[in-house]
Amino acid sequence: MSYIFSFSSRNGAMRFYDSVRANGIAATLVNTPINGSGCGLSVRTNDYNGCKGVLMRGNYQSFTSAYSFDGQKYTTIFDD
Repeated sequence: MSYIFSFSSRNGAMRFYDSVRANGIAATLVNTPINGSGCGLSVRTNDYNGCKGVLMRGNYQSFTSAYSFDGQKYTTIFDD
């Protein structure tokens, strides 16, 4: 299972990505899922709890939601 953290600004997504990587969490920048909104850039990872911790410690005002992806379907699991 992978997780997508979606942002309404590209700058917010890249700043979150940098923080996640600085905390030793594997992640990639991806296009936002079709049911997401915003800039079209999101962060994908397999470590939901690690990324949620980074999200809670930072000031990411452009965060919109997090999705789980089971290979076929996106499910919203966390909204700001």
